[in-house]
Amino acid sequence: MNDNERAMKYFIIFALGSAVILPCCGEVFANISHGAAFTAVAIWTVAAGIKFSSLPVKSAMLGITAFFFSSVILSLIGYVIIHPAVKNWLTANSVYFDLSLTELVSYWGRAVSMLIIPYLVFFARLGMKRSMGKLEDNGKKAASAVDNAFDDDDSTS
Repeated sequence: MNDNERAMKYFIIFALGSAVILPCCGEVFANISHGAAFTAVAIWTVAAGIKFSSLPVKSAMLGITAFFFSSVILSLIGYVIIHPAVKNWLTANSVYFDLSLTELVSYWGRAVSMLIIPYLVFFARLGMKRSMGKLEDNGKKAASAVDNAFDDDDSTS
């Protein structure tokens, strides 16, 4: 499987997961805890970022961008399906807390903005790889310089 195929596989998996996780976290936000909802979304997006960061830059950017846009659309479709079911179940078994329009927009705005976390994770990991490569390269150069400095070569006499 080449890198673009892996990027598309990851995008499909994470976008379909977002179609369920974002609406469910919206219900958690409304009825249980704001912090728990955003923590779950953050964990999901960091996991996506970690998975995409194993790919080369071009493939990763393709996959993350497809994940972002598909997650937005699929999670809104998921919300239309999941919200009425959760509301009916909670109304029948407990108390359902309706969100005001501003709270609903606040949740979805923050949840969608958290979908850029995979970009941040990818660039952080890319930066770490490059800095570790430079450290390794500098270590090899320093070792070579030290070896050359103490080399007992009589050709300079």
